[in-house]
Amino acid sequence: MELALPAGSLENALVAFREGADAVYFGLKSFSARKGAVNFSKSDYLKIRRYAREKKKKIYVTINTLVSDDALEEVYKMLLFLSSCPPDGIIVQDLGIINIIKREFKNLSLHASTQLAVHNIAAVRELESLGFERVVLSRELTENEIVKIRKACPEIEIKVFIHGADCYGFSGLCMASWIITGRSANEGSCAQICRTFFFDESEKRFLYPFSLKDLDFGPDIKRLEKAGIDSLKVEGRLKGNEFVGANARRYRAIIDGKAFNDEYCYTFLRESGNAYFDKAGANHKPCVTDTYTSHRGKEAGVCISQKKNEAVLDRLVDIKNRDGLMVLFKSSKGLDEAWRFSARMKDRNTIILPEAKNILGMMVYKISDSSINERLPSLNIPEEKIEITASVRIIDGFIEIKSSLLEKKIPVKTEKKDKEGNEEQVLRILSQSGSANKYQLKIERIDNENNLFIPPSLLKEARREYLMMLDDAEVKVKHYIIPSIEEEKADALPERALLSSAHSPFNEDGVVINGIRYISLPAIIYDSTSYFERLEKKLSLFSEILMIGLNNISHVEFAKKHKEYSYFADIYLYMSNREAALLLKNELKDSLMGGYLWLERSTYSSPWPFTPTPVKNFLPPLFISRSCYRHDSLKKSCDGCKREHTYKISQSGKKYKVYVKDCQSIVSVDE
Repeated sequence: MELALPAGSLENALVAFREGADAVYFGLKSFSARKGAVNFSKSDYLKIRRYAREKKKKIYVTINTLVSDDALEEVYKMLLFLSSCPPDGIIVQDLGIINIIKREFKNLSLHASTQLAVHNIAAVRELESLGFERVVLSRELTENEIVKIRKACPEIEIKVFIHGADCYGFSGLCMASWIITGRSANEGSCAQICRTFFFDESEKRFLYPFSLKDLDFGPDIKRLEKAGIDSLKVEGRLKGNEFVGANARRYRAIIDGKAFNDEYCYTFLRESGNAYFDKAGANHKPCVTDTYTSHRGKEAGVCISQKKNEAVLDRLVDIKNRDGLMVLFKSSKGLDEAWRFSARMKDRNTIILPEAKNILGMMVYKISDSSINERLPSLNIPEEKIEITASVRIIDGFIEIKSSLLEKKIPVKTEKKDKEGNEEQVLRILSQSGSANKYQLKIERIDNENNLFIPPSLLKEARREYLMMLDDAEVKVKHYIIPSIEEEKADALPERALLSSAHSPFNEDGVVINGIRYISLPAIIYDSTSYFERLEKKLSLFSEILMIGLNNISHVEFAKKHKEYSYFADIYLYMSNREAALLLKNELKDSLMGGYLWLERSTYSSPWPFTPTPVKNFLPPLFISRSCYRHDSLKKSCDGCKREHTYKISQSGKKYKVYVKDCQSIVSVDE
């Protein structure tokens, strides 16, 4: 079972590998869902790739944002670079990027990002049919649901999040940041609205209703190993070396059945748990931290006596001078505010406070350990050479080297020999790499019809000259070419607001408009097999022409089996660019009648296989969540619950509503 750690920088990656990670995942400078991380330059990538190959480790590159038509050229250049020196996998969300990789970069291994909201068997099967080798499951699944997916899909690799920050809304479906701040989570710029406070009108108090506890599976990962999960994923590309190192050591120890210490608690950890892994629905363990949303560390002890600024603790953990400590005080809004200070110890149980604040009876948290000082790795790693295939032709007075990037005839002294020429020597010398060049030639053919000999010193000069020209050459031979697309004029879809039900953007019963019943399938269906069986029966009862909106990759598998119906790409099966539309058209053929444009965009660039309908005068929910607002955020008992509730909340003068049904929540702007 692979252990994959986050790498927001080259330094992070080297620390992770040193401390026991089997793999790291990271973004390059563009199209990464963590824009705030340092991320990797091409030079960093070539260094970590070489290092990983030497150490028998794996690297995964995240290109897990959505992109518009005008960004496809830049994406293509990135894929072109990666295809020349492939990672072990490309973690992808955008259907258009998937289509380009399938068509032109078949040597790149496709891994499905959690941003695709993969949470059922049908979704995994559809991705497998598209050529994916691995899927990263949604973080909201139970152990039983994960096991069912594993058993139903034995041929594809499954990866599960086990540690780090958790999102209130399903990844890929969260619109809170975009709606409130204009910063798109689907473009890597999440403003973390879920970590901000709101005012609940019914409770008449402020709270952090959407701040989920961090994931911390700990020894529960052995249950995933038993289930046959292939890879474990720790979240945290915005964290530092201490976080990466401590969690690599801890989970390596658990996997290997060895003891570990609690240092990981002091790097970064909110209140934590294993989310819905044990149980979802009624009476599950509450998973929201409602009064404090940041790093808690570990409970160090309760203050049992205090004299001015000397506080005696009923100590739970060791505290040393310069350890970081924290006490949580209530603010005027009733929320927790952190008072952080560095430990100064009078004795093992007595701390000297920086000021005489009364903390009697209060918990003191240890949030950092002064002894944790992650040894920094050396970044002096040679770059891996980019191998480029070339052919060689030797003619009188010249050596001609030809590759996909450059064809060059280099003057060189040649000699006629009675015996055979020096092809083996040519192959050996030209295949060597110079320390100042990023390319290395892989000679696939040598033509030397006239049996000419070139002295070794001249061969080396010719190689150096050719490699220098390669370094200077831009990759102009291949660039993004808009595929041949037969444009079909698609009728505009109705305004999207008309298709929603009372409390949800989805509507399984549908709405009849101009004689057509428009049905919007829910983006979240945990048991796809039973759901689609029920859907088949429901659809057979309708007499109108049906247009069925697809909101998840799992719906595509259903549509491929039921070609008797017509379909459109709904708002959550993002038609972000022409390539995304082309992939869906190739999958569904004539049964696809059109779709809504990615709702975060109002324009697109032709050609498209169908005319997309821009989404106007419609705001999607901020969050679609498996968390129950009543149970998790308000801490209400499930006993006697009617399983359907509506709450009013506000923030900065803006009003929102929370609709809870069957233990799940949809949070929307209250218009």
